[in-house]
Amino acid sequence: MKSQFQSRHRKPGHAALRGIAAAIASCAAALCATPVAAQAWPAKPIQLIVPFGAGGTTDLLARIVADGLSKRLNQTVVVENKPGAGANIGAAEVARAKPDGYTLMMGTPGPLAINPYVYPQMSFDPAKDFAAVSYVADVPNVILTNPQSGLKNIEDLLKKAKAEPGLLNWGSPGVGSTGHISLELLKQLSGVDIAHVPYKGAAQATTDLIAGHITLSGDNVPTALANIRAGKVVPLGVASEKELEVLPGVKPVGDTVKGYLLNSWFVIVAPAGTPKDIVDRVSREIDAFEKEPETIEKFRALGAIPVGGSPEHLAAHLKSEQKRFGEVLKNIKAEGK
Repeated sequence: MKSQFQSRHRKPGHAALRGIAAAIASCAAALCATPVAAQAWPAKPIQLIVPFGAGGTTDLLARIVADGLSKRLNQTVVVENKPGAGANIGAAEVARAKPDGYTLMMGTPGPLAINPYVYPQMSFDPAKDFAAVSYVADVPNVILTNPQSGLKNIEDLLKKAKAEPGLLNWGSPGVGSTGHISLELLKQLSGVDIAHVPYKGAAQATTDLIAGHITLSGDNVPTALANIRAGKVVPLGVASEKELEVLPGVKPVGDTVKGYLLNSWFVIVAPAGTPKDIVDRVSREIDAFEKEPETIEKFRALGAIPVGGSPEHLAAHLKSEQKRFGEVLKNIKAEGK
């Protein structure tokens, strides 16, 4: 009887064990599946590096992009300002970052096209260390003077510069900045002689321009608008193909100086090696929200022109601009860098 009793209870025991084993296997499969789903990009906040200080054009546009991407990706995009060394510090950090889609940079002509020609040593290669993602916007430069100068337009500037060669001076945020290139391009195309005064940033140059310590400067339209509207500086001409809505009556410099065109471009790049599907996703999302009326209005208020386009389009643009700026800056060396 004892062996029969044991035999009768042995079978249910095996069945129970099989059921438990099946349950464990099912749970294990579920647990294994969970991390895969959780790791779908983006699974954590994305860092958008701005290689300049807060409050400038690059920072303002980066925050518009961060807000738009956050909404479309359902994930936080955090703007981190990493200024220094003409944007080289922030750009180098991005170049060294893990190429996993969680580090992006709002790039400009400085670190991506200009700096290799004016800095004797660079810790990164703009042509090799970044993956092109999205062409966000163009922002024309504007040539400025102070009210005390009496200059009203580009014709006045050229007339005075030719009558008094070398006596006018032009302040810029530093050697190789777009403010500096504005001057070099004007000199090359018009033949005028204007002295360059490099500063360690746009704020100091603007302060001295307003105070009358320098006569001229070049700046991005968004950062110059407040002082223009307050009457602290006078816009002489915009470096765009046509007049800008935010600066009515200010003619393009190219109307007087043939071939003069200088847009500061703002683009999103990632560390080289970032997966193509992530690069394409970010590009598509930026294209999408740049078409939204709210975004268009934000850009218009800054004097910025939305561009968009594929990563391949941006890559071709960067290559072309690196060559163009190289030709403008071939005789310019970094001063005190």
